Amino acid sequence: MRMKKVLCVLLAAALLLVSGSAAMASLEKPKVGITVMVMNNPFFVSMVEAVKEEVAKLGGEVLVVDGNMDVQKQTAGVEDMLRQKIDFLLFNPVDSDAGEAAVSMAKEAGIPVICLDADSSGPRDLFIVSNNVGAGELCAEYVAERTKGKANVVIITGNPVSSTRDRYNGVMKVFEKYPDIKVVAEQNGEGLLERGMAVMENILQAQPKIDAVIGINDPMGLGALAAVESAGRQDEIFVVGVDGSPDALKAILKPSSYVMSAAQEPAKIGRMGVEYGMKMLRGEEIAEKEIYVPVKTITIENAKDFSW
Repeated sequence: MRMKKVLCVLLAAALLLVSGSAAMASLEKPKVGITVMVMNNPFFVSMVEAVKEEVAKLGGEVLVVDGNMDVQKQTAGVEDMLRQKIDFLLFNPVDSDAGEAAVSMAKEAGIPVICLDADSSGPRDLFIVSNNVGAGELCAEYVAERTKGKANVVIITGNPVSSTRDRYNGVMKVFEKYPDIKVVAEQNGEGLLERGMAVMENILQAQPKIDAVIGINDPMGLGALAAVESAGRQDEIFVVGVDGSPDALKAILKPSSYVMSAAQEPAKIGRMGVEYGMKMLRGEEIAEKEIYVPVKTITIENAKDFSW
């Protein structure tokens, strides 16, 4: 009996040693998983590159999954990363509601989940995001000021994620104060330049009087700009967007009818994701459940001084 107890004690000690060694290995060389809704958007490229740079400083490894606007593909990608034993997951969902499956799967595996830029249903640990309501408000306030509170406005919306909803809600919150600003059309550009251009082409045919276009992100706004210029209506319509992307800055500085962007800092969001993921691995208490990164108005006056 005594021998059995001794063996049990030794086994427990060995398990603690292995567990402690594994935890130390994770801290010294973390394996980080990140998935974003789509990788053909410069915003997410900047975010992912910042994550890679931060993890490289720690001697770790980054696994990347392009959601490609496909919930099933993104969920399968998360499952594969879990099989490869990631230490924490940075998650930018294709769909905020449908993202719950991936979040729950990671948490059941004991993996911390930090949502970046767009929130997800499910038991995620932390959400790091730009002030998207504020971004929508900045766009709407710019439109209201430029048009003196009287305009026909088109909104190119995006996928059903929290960031898109918050920006839209920010726009509409401001427009409630201006009864002479009318939203004459709103369509989903799916977050993409090509779709933004296609939906704007249809809207231009249906709407003879448009003063301003709000793209819920810069790619859709730039797509709308391309449609406006192709139709020869750039002198009557101006476009604003959200992100502060390099292509948006070029268009603003050109100058063109793309006149303003509510700029985010995707690289900062990515770096913060790694920072807080490592804190969780160290067992530190994280008081916050949501962290908001400020946004700023970019116009021709300050575009040359801004970069991601």
